[in-house]
Amino acid sequence: MQFISQIRLYWANKTFNYSLLILVTLLGVVIPAWHYDLNTQIIPLILGIIAAALAESDDNFTGRLKSVVLTLICFGIAALSIEILFNQPIWFALGLFVSTFVFIMLGAIGPRYASIAFGSLLIAIYTMLGAHESQNIWYQPLMLLAGASWYSVVSMFWHMLWPMQPVQQSLANVFLQLANYLDAKSELFHPVSNLVPQPYRIKEATLNASTVSALNACKATLLSRSRRGHVDGASDRFLNIYFLAQDIHERASSSHYRYQELAQHFGRYDVLFRFKYVLESQAKSCRDIANSIRLGKAFQNNNDSILALDELQNSIENLQQQNNPAWRSLLSQLGYLFNNLATVEKQLDNVNNPDTNRLEEGMLDDTDAHSLKMMWLRVKSNLNKDSMLFRHAIRMSVALTVGYAFIQLLDIERGYWILLTTLFVCQPNYSATKQKIAARIAGTLVGLFVGIPLLTFFPSPESQLVFIVIAGVAFFVFRLANYGYATGFITLLVLFCFNQLGEGFAVILPRFIDTIVGCLLSVAAVSFILPDWQSKRLHKVMAEAIRSNRDYLAQIIGQYRLGKKDNLSYRIARRSAHNQDANLTAAVSAMLVEPGKYHSATDESFRLLTLNHALLSYISALGAHRTRIEDEETHLLVLETHRVIHHHLDVLFAQLNDQCHECDTSDIDDPALETRLTEWRDEEDSSVRMVLQQLHLIYRMLPELHSLASKFTVRVAANRANKNGE
Repeated sequence: MQFISQIRLYWANKTFNYSLLILVTLLGVVIPAWHYDLNTQIIPLILGIIAAALAESDDNFTGRLKSVVLTLICFGIAALSIEILFNQPIWFALGLFVSTFVFIMLGAIGPRYASIAFGSLLIAIYTMLGAHESQNIWYQPLMLLAGASWYSVVSMFWHMLWPMQPVQQSLANVFLQLANYLDAKSELFHPVSNLVPQPYRIKEATLNASTVSALNACKATLLSRSRRGHVDGASDRFLNIYFLAQDIHERASSSHYRYQELAQHFGRYDVLFRFKYVLESQAKSCRDIANSIRLGKAFQNNNDSILALDELQNSIENLQQQNNPAWRSLLSQLGYLFNNLATVEKQLDNVNNPDTNRLEEGMLDDTDAHSLKMMWLRVKSNLNKDSMLFRHAIRMSVALTVGYAFIQLLDIERGYWILLTTLFVCQPNYSATKQKIAARIAGTLVGLFVGIPLLTFFPSPESQLVFIVIAGVAFFVFRLANYGYATGFITLLVLFCFNQLGEGFAVILPRFIDTIVGCLLSVAAVSFILPDWQSKRLHKVMAEAIRSNRDYLAQIIGQYRLGKKDNLSYRIARRSAHNQDANLTAAVSAMLVEPGKYHSATDESFRLLTLNHALLSYISALGAHRTRIEDEETHLLVLETHRVIHHHLDVLFAQLNDQCHECDTSDIDDPALETRLTEWRDEEDSSVRMVLQQLHLIYRMLPELHSLASKFTVRVAANRANKNGE
């Protein structure tokens, strides 16, 4: 029984399952080729499998079928075009430039088309690798398409047998990321003297970005099984669990007070440690839920977090009994925190019965382009130099064409690995390209050093076929987790494949030199061809983050008048705020990897990132506790405060977009507003106190946000002027 459970656990593991699919596919090519002594067919068939696997995207059966047909058509056009134009360098170069640009711009339609476009470029370069030995213009394209078709058939059959597994795996990943996020939040409750929250906030922002990415991936998986956003059938239950995860994320990302002040007053008591333990227990529950979802089993709550909540409640009651006047408002904060965690626990318990909290408007925001007109409009909207995709398309087109010219001028026999390296390494921005380059060079070196003795000690074709299969599987295992390892294994695969033709040792030096040249070409492309230096666009990313927080807050305030409702417009605003926060985190991190001369206002960037995440946390707390406010006077105060905050955020948006020069806010503020917010903190209704407290926390942040925005824009303008002067 334990053995069967272990097998189920392995089967539910995404990496193991995918590895098994790749293994079956590769064996389906290698074994017949070995049996019938078809060594020359092994390389194009395996390359076709690799291209098809890299071009694949998750979808339902009908969507997969459409993708496969479109993929094979694109692959056929790409491979046949290379064969026809191979001996006509001028036309070949022109075709390479145009096709690269067109394929990359197709990515504007959606991720599925971006994957197909990448696979098509890859199949084109694979065709170049063997074009000089091709018997006729049909042989290589047919072999490559045969390999791609074989993978597509096996993959379709695989997912037809287990159609819900991708949904389960993506939803399980959401809860794993939530667990990491809750663990990070728990660190804020470790009571230390002179707590400096900024490092914790930065770590939080990074993990929040990972959680947002997991939620977006899960949404895409569910959307692929929906009808214009409406999910029915077997996916419906997983959709409701996804909505639960969104609610947990909103509550986990909320902040109710300044943690450093709580640490100052309760640092010698056990209450903060108990908060920390509750969060750690709930993180463990999230990991257990992830495991249950993967295995398709009911979640069994071990009640550790429930007991921890009971002990926490007793600890808070003990502090209340001491009747310390200085703690009056602070104990209210602890109460809000406790209620929030108690609701999170309730949501975790509801995972087994997600239909109990079914939303009235239980549909997803379907942003896919479903008509040719919508597809064209998306591509058209990106045909300008402000589009990162357009810049990447121009950059890649020029890089590949220059690489091809380099091969022709120096008459490099196996130089097409230069283009292959460029395709894999050249990314939309400098930091991502730099990371790929380091991994590519290290992986290639290790692969060559390991491959030389393996070629020597295992000269038989049969043993090398075994290594081909192992290296192919390992490449896909590590492709996303560790690109360096993946490069090492694909290098081994190349060596053993070419050794089937008696050229294993002959490709060692060309492989390494071409890798170095391709990496240098990629660095030059991202540095000099329409470069996307983060410092030049960081102010726009910050402005978008502020704008999204403004819209999220507006959605929340409206519900304090009408009552809580998780409708689609609310969920879109919430997701946009978290997406823009994640974008800001990524942009600041990317800027730090770029050359020092392109860094701009680094300290201000980190502080703005911290404050933006804190702002989102305070707004999330308002979202987590949405309820209708009955008292008219209170509601008028909430509306007045929101009007002022909204106006400030409008000014900040314009300020960061360099659309206002003085950005005077003196006519916005009401001098008595902060006093009124402070006085209302003693209101008997705890929900009212919480709302006014959160608005007050946001209001207190605004002067520093304006100051930082001014400093940031001044520094950016000064750096821009200095560079223009040079």
